[in-house]
Amino acid sequence: MKNFYDICIWKDSENCNTCFLNGKLICHFYRKYLFSFLGFFFAFAITAFIGVIIAGYGWFLLGWIGFWLLFFEFWEIRILCSHCPFYAEEGNTLHCIANYGSFKLWKFHPEPMNSSEKIQLIIGFIILFGYPLIFLILDAQIIFLVICIIEISIFFIFLIAKRCGNCLNFSCPLNRVKKETVDCFLKKNPVMRKAWEDKGYKILEK
Repeated sequence: MKNFYDICIWKDSENCNTCFLNGKLICHFYRKYLFSFLGFFFAFAITAFIGVIIAGYGWFLLGWIGFWLLFFEFWEIRILCSHCPFYAEEGNTLHCIANYGSFKLWKFHPEPMNSSEKIQLIIGFIILFGYPLIFLILDAQIIFLVICIIEISIFFIFLIAKRCGNCLNFSCPLNRVKKETVDCFLKKNPVMRKAWEDKGYKILEK
């Protein structure tokens, strides 16, 4: 069964063109969104790899790669991804515009992220992006350090400006979807609506 939680994005797309949410949310997977996300992230990652190797700390990159696996496959996918409607699709792998292909080791959590999960996500981001910067600082690789900081800034500016205002993962700390749009989506998805309201969320009825 592809749509056990009755999430609208996994229903027949024939009604999408007349939906109020059409154009307001990224309700379906598009390769161009995934490629742009990966492009901005790996621009930073490749620069960081080169800089750390030149600095003489190349072996420490194995620790960074290990953290990638821990973060994307176990930690982030639980505290962030498992709350996203894209995660509700039946199957063992995630099909979304960011963590595409990650194994879904956890069950879908229709409720919003709690405070602990949001704090953990921020800590995870700090480790993910800060790890290689430490070695660039230790060897005074100022040029690579500056370029990496610029690339990190561009990555998050891109996310907030181009993706976070349309993203279905409404409780993410970076999400910028308007409450009116969130309320409309929840009204169309009873399982998520109940889970959110059980956590104290108030939907404005018109």
